[in-house]
Amino acid sequence: MDDPRLKIQAGIEGDFVLIGFPYHIGAKLEGQRLGQDHGPDCLRRFLEKIGPLVNMEYNRSIEHFTISDYGNIHVINENDLSALVGKLQEKVNLIKSKNHTPLIIGGSRDCSYVGGQSKVQIKVCAAPDLGKPYDGDKLSVDCAATLAIQNFKTKIEFFGWNSQLSQQQLDKTNSLQSIRRYQKKIEQDILKPNTQAGQKFQQLLTQIQEDEIHLSFSLEAIDGANCPGVSRQAVIGLTAEESIEIMLLAGLDPRVRSIDITDYNPTIEDYRSGFLLGNMIYYFIMGRGAPL
Repeated sequence: MDDPRLKIQAGIEGDFVLIGFPYHIGAKLEGQRLGQDHGPDCLRRFLEKIGPLVNMEYNRSIEHFTISDYGNIHVINENDLSALVGKLQEKVNLIKSKNHTPLIIGGSRDCSYVGGQSKVQIKVCAAPDLGKPYDGDKLSVDCAATLAIQNFKTKIEFFGWNSQLSQQQLDKTNSLQSIRRYQKKIEQDILKPNTQAGQKFQQLLTQIQEDEIHLSFSLEAIDGANCPGVSRQAVIGLTAEESIEIMLLAGLDPRVRSIDITDYNPTIEDYRSGFLLGNMIYYFIMGRGAPL
């Protein structure tokens, strides 16, 4: 019986374009457990197993979409984080100029800095990256938002269980979205959010007036029981269902022009976390799908 799944072609001409950022330089600078550099290539093992292209539960089809894989970002000196991020930003801008959607797969969270060139960046994370730049002015996992605000005047929205900001940090952002507890609200319309996280995320999207959004999703924001393949597992975090619902809602909003998903560390756990990451990408694409 025919059961088509995601088909991925090489290049940058697809409606959605995967870009791998296989580096953990920013995590190394902050003394974190390493292994995030294997994330993009490990994810690719799972993607073509994800589907179906016609989802009867959600009554949506993504058969008409093409998905491309640009490959991984490389520069001559692969220890030069500034050059790597610059090359990544160049490719993201090229893909967006073609009205296609870049899907950046990290790597550690420092690559989320490229989302700072969007008018609004929503950061789903366990802790806000509003720390001081490393060694005075260098990018790391703990200061990507700080530098995005400083260099691009980006509007940042934080979303997650542990996004606790000091007043000084809060003054640098527009608002803080916190999730207090897991809760379900049954909806007849399957495209409407059931979880409290989904409802709050939809409220956040409604509040944003700008016409361009970048979604940055750190897997460290997900409960460690649901996503163990990260360097810093969350004791309390988003569930897998909440995470997938957030990605679906982001896909339903055409203003979300680009996304990055970071902090997948397959050296700690590969299979369960990899399939979750693949499904998060699938549900984002399905949000753009055509109703049956």
